[in-house]
Amino acid sequence: MKLKRVVIKNFRSIKHLEFEFPESNLLVLVGPNNSGKSNIIRAINLICGEDWVSSERLQDYDFYLRDKSKEIRIELIFDNGSSAIFSSSSRWPEYRDVLGNLIRDQNIKEDFPSTYLGADRAFDRHISFYDWSLLGKIRKTFHKRAYNLSDKLEERFNEIVDLFDQVPGFSEFKKDFGKFFEELQADVPLKMSIDFKPFTPSNYFKTMHILASDPNQNRRDIDLDELGEGTRNLILLALLRSYAVNLRQYGEEIRGILALEEPEIYLHPQAQRNLFRILREIVSTGLQVIISTHSNNFVDTEFFDSIGLVRKVDDPENKGCQHTTLTLVSKAELVEHCYRTGVPEGKATIENITEYYKSTSNYRLNEAFFARFLILVEGETEELALPEYLAAVGLNCDQKGVSVIAVQGKNQIPKYWRLFGKFKIPMLVFFDNDDDGVDAKGSDNQKRKSNKNLASCFGLQLEQILHGKAWDVVTSENEPATPIVILGKEFETAVKQDYENTRTERTPTYEKIEEEAHNIIKPVSKNQAKGLIARYIARRIHSFMPDYAPQFVKRIAEIVKEELGFY
Repeated sequence: MKLKRVVIKNFRSIKHLEFEFPESNLLVLVGPNNSGKSNIIRAINLICGEDWVSSERLQDYDFYLRDKSKEIRIELIFDNGSSAIFSSSSRWPEYRDVLGNLIRDQNIKEDFPSTYLGADRAFDRHISFYDWSLLGKIRKTFHKRAYNLSDKLEERFNEIVDLFDQVPGFSEFKKDFGKFFEELQADVPLKMSIDFKPFTPSNYFKTMHILASDPNQNRRDIDLDELGEGTRNLILLALLRSYAVNLRQYGEEIRGILALEEPEIYLHPQAQRNLFRILREIVSTGLQVIISTHSNNFVDTEFFDSIGLVRKVDDPENKGCQHTTLTLVSKAELVEHCYRTGVPEGKATIENITEYYKSTSNYRLNEAFFARFLILVEGETEELALPEYLAAVGLNCDQKGVSVIAVQGKNQIPKYWRLFGKFKIPMLVFFDNDDDGVDAKGSDNQKRKSNKNLASCFGLQLEQILHGKAWDVVTSENEPATPIVILGKEFETAVKQDYENTRTERTPTYEKIEEEAHNIIKPVSKNQAKGLIARYIARRIHSFMPDYAPQFVKRIAEIVKEELGFY
């Protein structure tokens, strides 16, 4: 039983949201603070989580725009056709079969339980034995499996109980308690006694404890309260992972969802990446996973179909208000977009599209999903130097949420323009029109092929790419409409020409600054460390010309400021 579709209406920041849960069974929600990521998770957990919710417990802030006249409706549709529905107009959630009939003899929390680890983690609650806590679910599972051992375990348990009666005074203490209670309330035929509960496997598993020891501290037991929050978080995930793997090994159906907010809390980058790998492993056991994160270690362009980009947009029906939206991109949708933007028929398929992005994925590219605005560039030179020049004209990239990201070559620009554009990330593309024409047989050389590829992708004429100006700005004809800044020559040459036309006799030449950079950075070859050298040159120029930026950079800054709505 898998969650297939989610419908949320008028819940907190969500006016109306409908989405299919990714086929990968992993949904990673990314987006700015207060965009509504947690509200999506809480809506699902409202029905499937450990707490029993009723319409009477709803608060004003649970309603969209705090308007209690708007009906909250949360509907979870599963792959077997059943559905679970919560509405503010009904007291309790309803669980219905494929025909819409009310299911009375089953519980959605049993059939599809949610293990929700909020940002506070609530560690102590999850290691309690409350029925719907994580440890409670584990207890119930092993209780069922221990049924055929009940007689043997009860016999041994009673032997242990008999030993307690040998504790001096304990037997008399139990008898006195019953006698004294009867004397205190002699007019009521109620008997009271002290004894150990009759054995059940459930009681036995309640004696489980999580033990910690440190080999560097004589292996002594450590109280869990002494552990760091990062370790306590990982204990919960290790419990869940072990539980899921064990269930699958014994052929039991894996059902339910892990809902995890901000998994990066208390974890260093390497541990975050390892946890992301483990979450994908948990998904492979059959559990579905939904997380919200601010870390690019939990997203990957290779697994783009697991990413959900959450934003707030203006509500046209309520002036001055915004509501939560969610953008998901399936493999089929991206393949279709590839064909609409110049990819030859048959080259991209649902089967190979993931491998297509896997071959060039890296952690830097993942940052694009967190950007308010993205500047897509060819290589490291532009990635390192461009933010320096933009800052000089009042565009601090980090402060404004702008990411300058290199795709490692002109041929990679269409691939990532298609991906990030499909996620509706505001974007500008920046490259040079370096070209090598055709060979003696009239066939396109490699750089000419790249320029034709770009022209086809953006719906432009080749001449618009191969212009003879110092720089030019065009807009893609194919959707999404994207401003494209194209240099007539490579970045370093364009900066050098602009700087030499701007500097005074008192300022050093570009060659002099470049020589300084080489003497400090000491590249082994001509093409090594070009990005570091370009960034050094930008910083050196700003030491005596703090407001300097090439004309094409000023135009880029204007475009970004217009897109972001500030000047």
